[in-house]
Amino acid sequence: MSTDYLEVTTHLAVDDMTRHWAYFRSLPRTNKERKSSIHKDDVGGSTVRRNIRVYNGRDEEKLVLDDASFELVSLPTSLSTADFYEIQENSTKDSLTLQQKYHDEVSTFMKNKLGCDKVVCFHSQVRNEKRTMEGKGVQGYASGMPHTDSSAVSADQLALSKLENDDPQQYGRYMYLNLWRNISSHPIENNHLTVLDERSVVKPDDYITKDLHGDGYSLVQYSLNARHADQHRWYYFPKMKKDEGILFKQFDSDWTKSGRTCFHMSVADPKVGADEARERESIELRAVCFWKKNSDGIGVDSMPTKENTNADLIKYPPNLSANTFDDASVLDLIMALVLKIVPFVYLLFGHKNNRITQYSGKPDDYLDKFVTVVDYFPQWPSYGVVWVKNEMKRAGEAKKGIAAITKVIMDDQMGYNGTKAFRPDEKKEIADYLVGNERFMKTAMKHWGTFILE
Repeated sequence: MSTDYLEVTTHLAVDDMTRHWAYFRSLPRTNKERKSSIHKDDVGGSTVRRNIRVYNGRDEEKLVLDDASFELVSLPTSLSTADFYEIQENSTKDSLTLQQKYHDEVSTFMKNKLGCDKVVCFHSQVRNEKRTMEGKGVQGYASGMPHTDSSAVSADQLALSKLENDDPQQYGRYMYLNLWRNISSHPIENNHLTVLDERSVVKPDDYITKDLHGDGYSLVQYSLNARHADQHRWYYFPKMKKDEGILFKQFDSDWTKSGRTCFHMSVADPKVGADEARERESIELRAVCFWKKNSDGIGVDSMPTKENTNADLIKYPPNLSANTFDDASVLDLIMALVLKIVPFVYLLFGHKNNRITQYSGKPDDYLDKFVTVVDYFPQWPSYGVVWVKNEMKRAGEAKKGIAAITKVIMDDQMGYNGTKAFRPDEKKEIADYLVGNERFMKTAMKHWGTFILE
């Protein structure tokens, strides 16, 4: 056994027979939000401290994606360090151009590496602990506790949402994964990405379901059980260069693979002082890869559908954390991005049992509701604002952009606007009516039209 390892302390979850949760938001919940929730604290679920060993992965030859759930890869990029920060700031047309350039690089790499037929890149995050206060979207390191970023149920929903108008029945497998890389010209010296060989995880014992509530999204992920901590085999790759990356799985629908989801976290080398190493500069890009049913990468047909996942019965965690639905007296805007960032979820109006389930046949019946949705734009989460801004700029003209955004709202992928069950022609009739309505367009122009002029 290798003697080249870091020995670090972390928190691991305990299966205490409760549903674990965490609120990970840029602004703390208000007293009113806490009062109306069964979650009085921002973190729930028992944890314990454990010492773990993190081994040098460069000493191992058999750490490959489908077996271990992660893999070190060679992936040169034409983008500079400054380019990656420009992508994160996301404030100019150059940002979108650079973003697309990087997405194209990664998509080509993944198709060649994995043999998949379709790649949808949809969200990236630059990390540098010293630049988190600049207000440009840079975040610190995800340290402290191993986690996955998704789960079977959340990944299935995400994969289906990323196909947009594509027919999911032509595909037989999807893989939701991250590409993590150094963006600096200097090798990474500390705060390494640490990944767990899933072959050392005890199934199903070690997977503890957890609800994560962030800025504009909620999803189900897994925490790692402390029960078999001595069996877990952790790895990192020291001195990672800019032309290297780590592919790691968030979820693979193919249940025949031993590596399907990767627990990960950031760890600091206890032997390196705070002022002895350069700050880590990294980016992770999320993508969903799809294989058609006749592809070589298909072992079994593992593709989810709305039918086999019983999508209409899936609940949304924030709703279940409310004390009651009967005391809902204000509008709760619950958003997460469907189209290009993360799955998009919408509004709940009043009582659950008053939610619309069938089309009335009159598109003007929905005018007040969706005017209110748009008028609440200043209270939308930051991710929602960025998405609208990008859609308007991409459209190039106000009416075209508003029409595209209205279509996404009307599609109601997660079923919280009351229009999810409507037929496509019914959704289109309402959307066309709204875009042709003076009051709706005036409200949309007030909040979104200025993005065209920037």
